[in-house]
Amino acid sequence: MAFLKDEDFDDLPDDDGDAFAKLEGISRQRLLSQERDQNDNLPFENLAGYMNEITALAEQLNIPNIGFSLHEENNIHWEYAEFTRAVEYRLVQIRTQRARRDRRNSVAISGPGRERIQHHIERLKAEIDAANIPEKRKRALMEKIADFEAELAKKRFNLAQAMMLVALVAASANDLGGAFDSVTKIVHSISETIGTEKLEDEERQRLLPPREPFKAIPDMRQKERQQVAAFDTDDDEVPF
Repeated sequence: MAFLKDEDFDDLPDDDGDAFAKLEGISRQRLLSQERDQNDNLPFENLAGYMNEITALAEQLNIPNIGFSLHEENNIHWEYAEFTRAVEYRLVQIRTQRARRDRRNSVAISGPGRERIQHHIERLKAEIDAANIPEKRKRALMEKIADFEAELAKKRFNLAQAMMLVALVAASANDLGGAFDSVTKIVHSISETIGTEKLEDEERQRLLPPREPFKAIPDMRQKERQQVAAFDTDDDEVPF
């Protein structure tokens, strides 16, 4: 049984890990919404379908060590627990990689820097509001500025928002007419402030002490197998 639909593959992230995380989340959500039996267990075919689907995704998207092996139907729930444990392990790594990548593409703006940018934003809104441009274009510009302000309020500012604002102003050159030069200067001031903040943010990160290396995490699955094997050995030695 497959849980993913063709439309789920539309607009996937470019990064393999992010694409895997998105599709796995959709598949598992649909799996867990399925009807359960009288023991509150999901049917064999649903669990097997989910694991088969995610194994195929992992192979296609270069996510290692995701797989399963079924021998008896009675083992399906144990196999599912082991499988999802491996998937969660990879998802944590994917989220960590994404967070570090997002950090490179963002900046922690200082209080004074945020105030300067907001000052320029107010000037920009005033210029656009007074410009003799079609209302539809004016609304579009104001909405993008509102998106920019919402991003500015976050702990870290996504640099893509700055590029979006610059591109939108450039695309509106014909509509802005006489206001284009003043608007361009304001946007340049905003970009310059963000650039300075980014350099200072990177310098602060450079001065942080190096992190200690992670200690090895024991393989819990191997530990469980060893405990089971030891228990079986003890049973063999019990006299009858």
